[in-house]
This record gives sequence, structure tokens and C-alpha cells, in this order.
Amino acid sequence: MTSELRLIHEWQDTRLARATAAGDALWLDKGELERATGWLWKAEGLCRDDTCMPIPRSTHRKLVDGDRLDVAGMWRHAGWPVVHGRSGNLWVFGEGASRRAAALTSLDAPDFVLPDLDGRLHRLSDYRGRKVFLVTWASWCGCRQDLPVWQALHESSKARGFTVLAIALDQSDAARPFVEVASPSYPCLIDRDHLTAELYNLVNVPQAVWVDETGHIVRPPESAGMTDTFRGMDRKTFAMPEAAREARDRVKAAYFDAVRDWAARGAASPYVLDEEAATARLTVPDPAIAEAHAHFRLGQALLRDRHSDEAASEFAQATRLHPASWAMWRQTAEKSASGLAVGEAFWQRVDALGDRYYYAPVDLARPSKQSAP
Repeated sequence: MTSELRLIHEWQDTRLARATAAGDALWLDKGELERATGWLWKAEGLCRDDTCMPIPRSTHRKLVDGDRLDVAGMWRHAGWPVVHGRSGNLWVFGEGASRRAAALTSLDAPDFVLPDLDGRLHRLSDYRGRKVFLVTWASWCGCRQDLPVWQALHESSKARGFTVLAIALDQSDAARPFVEVASPSYPCLIDRDHLTAELYNLVNVPQAVWVDETGHIVRPPESAGMTDTFRGMDRKTFAMPEAAREARDRVKAAYFDAVRDWAARGAASPYVLDEEAATARLTVPDPAIAEAHAHFRLGQALLRDRHSDEAASEFAQATRLHPASWAMWRQTAEKSASGLAVGEAFWQRVDALGDRYYYAPVDLARPSKQSAP
């Protein structure tokens, strides 16, 4: 196949005029490999930053043909996810779970680039020098009503070198009405392919990460003041028992009080975790999760190309590989008339949790090593 191909990797969607696909092989030259993935083909192998992967001299499969490399074969040799559409024209190369895990456990917040509703690109590193409350949301979640709450938090603390950075794990047209009504002064970015969920191993919305002025994670991903009290609501009227509503409001108020304390006191805040405590609370991806994200991204690209049946198959595979991800499942689930993913299938999945949490409680107590006055 010699027609123009597309390769999706991280935040890039690259058209490859000189690439060739043959079955599960994708042949690229050095220039297109670097342009599409950022990896360099050197004498010692494929290299990026301080990592180099030697090209195996395997008798079972030839990966090098003159000045071209079967990059898909190389990716699979490394144990990294690579998936493609049925036509062979659309490919997604994921990052290896081990690299994602290493990035997270370093506690250096993984950088990303995402657009706002006007198409302006923002990087997390653009906000270096400020404390960043990185928080996710979506139009298909009741947390879409929290944008004004985050605005109040932002306004009360921005003078202290603090910003909210909200990321919609959603399509821009679905997120737009809620952003326009809230009219936030903090950045509101669109992550249609859930790249930040992949980078930070997020599974739900709203989840938050606290990133300090140096780009260091001081609280890893956690529920942003949410509780499981919604499980007691009336499923037809969505009415919440008063006691449950009060309990939810207390938890949310305590959480945002902790965020304000961090905004005001920085590293002196008792809610800032040391490296040992922060690492202990991290969860990192495994190879199945990394592959699930590749299938999800392929599904999103197919959906944009109007291949809805094939996209549905990719979404289903993503959920099979990563059943804990409510974000991927609800993004692609049937929506109600108001745009919420709260149909019968949702409640069946919630009920199937049994005693397990939908929103894990946030522990705001000081770790023992930080308890001394």
C-alpha cells in the first residue's frame, strides 16, 4: 500500500507521504520517523532524550530495508502498543507503559500541549513558576457544573502564584456551552483523545493533580472533592437525600479549603506530600492500559473520519483492556437528552462495583512523617 498514511503519536497526527504499510508492518525513513514520533534512527538504535533502543538483528523478522525501518515491528519488539485501522492507512503508536510509569514515579509532571476552545495551544510547562491545580472534567459528567466552583478558587488564590488548569476529556463542541456559561478566567483546555488521562494514569473525572512551581507533583491524581454519595440518588429524578447532599458538600468544602491552604502556603502546607508519600499514592499503567489508550485514540480518529462502526469496535477493545477507566467508557457511552452518560448501562456498571469505590476517598490527613509540629 503506497497511498498517503497517517500516524498518530502523542499529540501529533502526521501525514506520511513516503511511508508504506504492508499488513502489520509500517515502513518509514529516518526523516518521517523523526517527524511523526520524535525518535531518531541512529547507529545505536532508536533514540529519544536519554533512551536508546537497539535494533535487534533478528532472523525471524527483518526490520531494516536499506534506508527504511519497520517502525511498527520495532515498536512491538519493545513491547509498546501499535494499532491500525482496517484500511491500513491510519496508525496509532502508543508509549510503553514502563516509560509512562517511570515518568510518573519521577514526580516530574509530564508535559503536554493542548488547545483551548479558540485553538490556542497551551503547554503545562507554560505555567512553570505557578502552583497549578490540574483538574479534569467532561460534559457527560455532573462535574460540568463545577467550573464556577473552580473559578472562585482561582480568583481567590491567583495573586498567590496559583492557577487552575481545567482539562475537558471531551469534544470541543460538547464542552463549549459549559465553558461559555461559566466564562472562567483560568485556562480551559480540550483533550478529545484523553492524552492527559494516559500521561497521568487517570481513570475518571473530575480528578486533580497538584503541581508546584518547579513542575513537581506534590499530590498525585485524586478525586477532586467528589464522593460516592451520588449512588444514593433517585435514578429517575436525580434527587439526592438531604443527608447525602450535606455529606458531599462537607467533603468538597474540606478539599477546596486544602487547595486554598496550598495556594497560600506552598511547600509549608500540611497537605503537600513529601516524595515518599506522593509516590506511595501513585498508580502507574501496565501494558494493557497502554494498549487500551492506543485503541481509544484510534477509535476517536476513526469516529472523526465517520467510520463509526469500526470506531465502536476500538472503543469496546479499549474498555476490555482497561475496565477501570470510567473516562473512556463514559466518553463513548450513550448520552441522555441533557448530554450526561447516566443511562441504564451506567447504573449497571456502578452497581457491579459492589463495595468498591467509584470515587476513592481523598485522604487529607498528614502522613505520619509530617505529623510532628
